[in-house]
Amino acid sequence: MDRPRLRPLEPFTIERNGQKLLALRDPSRLTSAVATLPPMAVAIVQLCDGDTSRDDICAEFQRRYGTPLGRDQLDKLLDQLDQAYLLDSDRFRQFSASVFGAFAQSPTRPAHLAGDSYPADAATLAAQLDGFFDPPRGPGRPAAATGPLPRAIVAPHIDFARGGAAYAWAYKPLAEAATLPELVVVFGTNHLGGDPYTLTRKHYETPLGQMTTDVALVDALTKSVTAKLGEGAAQALFRDEYHHRGEHSIEFQMVWLRHIWKGRADGVKVIPILCGSLHDQVESGKPPRSDARLDAVLSSLKELVAGRSVLWLAGADLAHVGPRFGDADALDATDRSSLERRDQETLAHAARGDAAGWFDEIRKERDRRRVCGLPPIFAMLESAQPGPGKLCAYAQCPADDEGGSIVSIASLVYG
Repeated sequence: MDRPRLRPLEPFTIERNGQKLLALRDPSRLTSAVATLPPMAVAIVQLCDGDTSRDDICAEFQRRYGTPLGRDQLDKLLDQLDQAYLLDSDRFRQFSASVFGAFAQSPTRPAHLAGDSYPADAATLAAQLDGFFDPPRGPGRPAAATGPLPRAIVAPHIDFARGGAAYAWAYKPLAEAATLPELVVVFGTNHLGGDPYTLTRKHYETPLGQMTTDVALVDALTKSVTAKLGEGAAQALFRDEYHHRGEHSIEFQMVWLRHIWKGRADGVKVIPILCGSLHDQVESGKPPRSDARLDAVLSSLKELVAGRSVLWLAGADLAHVGPRFGDADALDATDRSSLERRDQETLAHAARGDAAGWFDEIRKERDRRRVCGLPPIFAMLESAQPGPGKLCAYAQCPADDEGGSIVSIASLVYG
């Protein structure tokens, strides 16, 4: 590895002993290691582009900063990064191959974030989720299960610590439903990108029990896409299946479904669908369904579930704004008020069940707010055609210690 290269990593800042440090973590969650870098290390890793040799990195560092960088210093830093699987190296490739191989052979998708983003102990997790229903932020504990089953919901996919009450607003009507659906179609954001839709036949494990994937429906959907677009398009539905392994947008929904329905969830099947970016359509101005791959999946899915009792679910956050996400300035109170106004204007289309209006409202500003829930909410609205819904919760969650970066979230219930 004479010409070191960093893997695609997610940067964020932390404060330690009064000093700001750059932290790097793996967005694919192949490794949970986080590297914290002081300014000198930040300057070094910026030179690790895969084209520059170690000796040239040392020379360039001295040219830029007037300070010598010894090979032993560089080698020590690179070894630490490689041990954490943060470099694009042979060691990382061997590690990732073993991880992907184990995932491919497993019939289930493990609860990847249990013990990290939420408790791995079932009783502790259940108590935490129940607590999110409590006022003043929550909607109150669910009443007896005598109500109607909603046709669709939008829930956040942010971590429970920040978005727990908003989840509770979305899931309370499901907990109070007298009848359960036969199938839950779960659309989630694919934060790693890729094809328009990515499927899996794996069942989703949670600390509270398993959510069973409707494998027959996955197979039927694959067959239908093959008939419409050919074998290549069908194979692409599983090309990035390993993205399901570390993606939280669907995992968090499975945890909540299992919690609110408890043992009754054994009779419910799910189809987990990761949604890739709609960036190309946002930039070109073309409607999303102008992509034949996207249209084939949504039309086939709608045909295949006709006549079944279905709950449609989108696990989706809204805006990502502030320096944490690449903006120049931190948000102040006026900015947060403006953000809420724009979010509410956009959500009005989603609340009407208007998929085209939801997409167009974001497209017209070229997704300046970085709405990562654009694809799953569009897919849900377009597939379910749920009619008007109700905005039950809206919140702005801090994305950094200073509160100058924000992730906004919302919960909607239809029917």
